[in-house]
Amino acid sequence: MNYEGKRVTILGLGREGTALARVMVKGGARVTVSDVKDEGQLSNALASLAGLPIRYLLGGHPEGVLDADVIFVSPGVPREVPILAEARRRGMELSSETALFFELCPAPIVGITGSSGKTTTTSLVGEMMKAQGLQTYVGGNIGAPLIELVGQIRSDDVVVMELSSFQLENLERSPHIAAVLNLSPNHLDRHPSMDAYVAAKKNILNYQSADDFAILNADQEATRGLADTCAGSVLFFSRVRRVDQGAFL
Repeated sequence: MNYEGKRVTILGLGREGTALARVMVKGGARVTVSDVKDEGQLSNALASLAGLPIRYLLGGHPEGVLDADVIFVSPGVPREVPILAEARRRGMELSSETALFFELCPAPIVGITGSSGKTTTTSLVGEMMKAQGLQTYVGGNIGAPLIELVGQIRSDDVVVMELSSFQLENLERSPHIAAVLNLSPNHLDRHPSMDAYVAAKKNILNYQSADDFAILNADQEATRGLADTCAGSVLFFSRVRRVDQGAFL
């Protein structure tokens, strides 16, 4: 990663945006942060960035957002906001903290998504990995953003990530091991339809290779059907019946 001297805009000053701003400043980028909230609403985030050479565009996303070589979009920012539509029209590079972490992480990633149970499952898998003596990093939609830790992660470590539909919708990489726990209507105030929500979730599988693994819920038709387009090995889990490849819980 070399962003030294580059103009970087970060849309959204939540957990991911704040962590990414620190990383980009440390890397020598010229950082702009924009958020629809105002200074008073962002007081804690701004305090954590105090003293850093960052340009702030708060209370909306003005045209100055586009004065950038790359725009990093935080998960809480809808992809349909007008400034992003204009960025896409101009052919600008769009990315995210999650995408950058996937690009830089040298260790295998276990990604877990679903409409419910993600946090519990991610935490349990992380503890299982630690119990095997593996140096394990747990994050994504829970805990501290992993982008600030990527420099200390080694190739023989393991990363376990909870991945929401917001983090997945623009992601063009998939984890080495991807689990889809279940699919039910969720976040339809953000996604225009159930099909769009499922399409976002499917990105956890879409970029896998033959060397990767998909773990799917055999008890739900929506998740079971994802196996048809998986490039890697597919394993199922079920609470009601035995499965040929996978686990009967």
